[in-house]
Amino acid sequence: MAKKFHFNPETLQFEQRILTPGRRIIRTGVFVLFCSAVGVGSMLFYTQFFNTPRTQVLTRTGNDLHTQINMLQTQVESSMRQLARIEKRDNFLYRTIFEADSIPSSVRQGGTGGAFPYASLTAIEGGEDLRDLALDIDALSWRAYIQSRSFDEVTKLAHEKERLMHCIPAIQPVSVRQLTRMSSSFGYRSDPFNHRGKFHSGVDFTGALGTPIHSSGDGIVVTAAHSSSGYGNQVIIDHGFGYKTRYAHMSKILVSEGERVKRGQVIGAMGSTGRSTGTHLHYEVLVKNQPVNPLLYFNDMNEEEYEEMLAHAESQDLD
Repeated sequence: MAKKFHFNPETLQFEQRILTPGRRIIRTGVFVLFCSAVGVGSMLFYTQFFNTPRTQVLTRTGNDLHTQINMLQTQVESSMRQLARIEKRDNFLYRTIFEADSIPSSVRQGGTGGAFPYASLTAIEGGEDLRDLALDIDALSWRAYIQSRSFDEVTKLAHEKERLMHCIPAIQPVSVRQLTRMSSSFGYRSDPFNHRGKFHSGVDFTGALGTPIHSSGDGIVVTAAHSSSGYGNQVIIDHGFGYKTRYAHMSKILVSEGERVKRGQVIGAMGSTGRSTGTHLHYEVLVKNQPVNPLLYFNDMNEEEYEEMLAHAESQDLD
């Protein structure tokens, strides 16, 4: 180790400097602190102006995540636009066709309650974009769920509508070639037995004894028996959807209670049983157990045929 000297002005001589252990420790500590400060400063300077390998990796990863978030946001916005078009068709086309109420936008859009969701994401860098994406995905999921439920309902309505079209009593129960064979119309008329005014709850079709009688719509036979109330041998068919039909004064009943029948199926033969003055079929259409004019449901005739049938209706009353 090199020796250190200093000049003594009193003796005018160079004398060897002797350091105490304490001073040596102090000098060593100062040197170490100086080196540490230089090292830390150099590191800070380097990291300030130059990216470390770890920093480069983190930056690249962050940029990739930001790009993926933007791509997902674009896809979500595109899906929302497509779903909006589907929702519009659903409200103004599909649900209108089947006479269903449209779904309010407040139900389709939904909402959130309580604490603000994903609030913790705002604490991280780029967290606001991630939070907005999460909220949009939640909204899209809810709207897709509501639309799925709506399609389930529309599908059910479509099946019901198809079944309704088969069940509505829409054809004449008797196949007649001459339209003049409707003998008594729906409404008030003179009773053929006591000649007093009485409401006639159906229409009468005349024909030969044994003329086939057809079901005017799909349904289930709920009555197939002789009636003591004046209808004679009668069949009542429940068509569902609030519709029933009555076929009275039959000579024969060819179906039984509980039997399913199809539109056009022969259910009996024309006769004159019960309170009747001649061979005919008394036919009724009931909606929610209230009689309505059966002629309103004969959609297998065009307007000309319909008007001709009314014009040629005979005045003879048979029951």
